[in-house]
Amino acid sequence: MLLSIAIISFIILLLLLLIPVDLVGQAAPGRRQEISLLWLFGLIKINLQPIGKGNGPSDEKAGIEKKAGKEKTIHPRPPIETSQEKAQEEGRKEARGEAERKIRSWSLQDALSILQTEGLKDNLKHLLRGLARAIRISYFRASLHIGLEDPADTGLIAACLWSASGYLQSFCPLEIDIQPSFCQERLDGEGCAALRIYPALLLLALLRFALSRPSLSASLRIVKMMSRKRQKA
Repeated sequence: MLLSIAIISFIILLLLLLIPVDLVGQAAPGRRQEISLLWLFGLIKINLQPIGKGNGPSDEKAGIEKKAGKEKTIHPRPPIETSQEKAQEEGRKEARGEAERKIRSWSLQDALSILQTEGLKDNLKHLLRGLARAIRISYFRASLHIGLEDPADTGLIAACLWSASGYLQSFCPLEIDIQPSFCQERLDGEGCAALRIYPALLLLALLRFALSRPSLSASLRIVKMMSRKRQKA
C-alpha cells in the first residue's frame, strides 16, 4: 500500500515538473513594473510585485504612533560610560568586523584556483547548455532611447547595440528598437518579455552540475579555503 502511494506520488510529481512555467513581465517609465508567474498553461497566475513604500502604513500615521509610544513609554537612562570603555568597545567591534571581512573576502587568485579544478570548466559549459535548454525566451520586445553627452559616443553605443541585437535575433525571438538621440541626453526605455521555464530540465541540469565530481571537488576546496581563513583570522 505504501509502495503504491509512493509510486503514484512520484508519477504525479514528475508530471507536474514536466509542465512548463511562464514568467511574463513588462516595464515602462512612470509605471509600476508588472511581473507574473503562469502555471498549468495559464490556469494559475501569481503576481510577483516588488514591495513598495505604499504597502505599509503612511508616514504620517507611523509618526503619530511613534510619538504616542514615546509619550507612554519611559525608558531608563543608560549608564554613563567613560571614554576609555567606549574606545575599547569600538576597538573590539572593529576587530571582529575585520575578522569577518577577511573570512568573507575572496580574492581573484582564490576564484582562479577554484576554476582550475579539474573538469570544472567543462562542467560549467554543460550547465550553461542545460540552462539554455531549460529556459527559453518566448518573446522579448524593447524600445530604447539613448542620448549621451557626446554625440559620437551615442552613435558608437547605438551601433554596438544594433550589431548585438542583430546577432541575437538570429536564434532568439527578439524585437529591439534602438533610437539614438543626438540632441538631448536621455537614457530610458520600455519593454516586455516572457520566459518559458521547464522545471524538469532545470532540475536535471542543476543536479547534474551539483553532483558531479568536479563540483564536489570545488566545494571541498572552498570549505578548506574558508577554514584556513578562519584560522588566520
